[in-house]
Amino acid sequence: MDASLVAAFQQPAPIKATLVRLDMAGGAICLTDGGFAQFDAGDGEGPEIYYGRHPVYGALSSVGSIRDGAEAQTTRVPITILPASDVATAALGSPSTQGTRVQWWEGVIDPASGLLIGEPELKFDGEIDKPALKVGDSWDLTLECGTQAERQLEPNKDWRLNDAFHQRVWPGELGLVYVDGVARKNEWRSRPENPGLFKRLLNMIVPISRHRYM
Repeated sequence: MDASLVAAFQQPAPIKATLVRLDMAGGAICLTDGGFAQFDAGDGEGPEIYYGRHPVYGALSSVGSIRDGAEAQTTRVPITILPASDVATAALGSPSTQGTRVQWWEGVIDPASGLLIGEPELKFDGEIDKPALKVGDSWDLTLECGTQAERQLEPNKDWRLNDAFHQRVWPGELGLVYVDGVARKNEWRSRPENPGLFKRLLNMIVPISRHRYM
């Protein structure tokens, strides 16, 4: 943690600031829990304004505690936003936001200048998993966020060595269009169909190669 930030947190009544950045396709949405703050996330965009109430998307309500994942999940964080309108709700809750990068920092505001003291501490760097809309006296949109490492725990039994999946990974690459015998089930990370055959072939090849160079 930045030394200036450590000293700021040790003050009797520090003005804490929560910063959340959603790296949306149409541009970053930067929110804070009150007022506004200027901060450079280091993504090449330079200093950005973090709004207490974004003129288009609304306000940051809360950032939940970091939770350990269960089963095929890693660390997860719920981020609740109060959308400014039904249009904002639809944009933030769209299925297309899944996988959007999310960053969360905790910092301290200097009461004299209104600027951040030192470098805010990065608490979470992950991506949006799914939104959950709660309708009551107000509209609360909670974004369930997880880490990128969670993708490594996803089951991949539906992955196949075929043209459809190949082009999904490499769009426009036609290497499997006219290849025969790839429609059969062939799961990634699986053992060969007859591992004994491969072992016997290997045992046949190794002695031949040894004899050749002796």
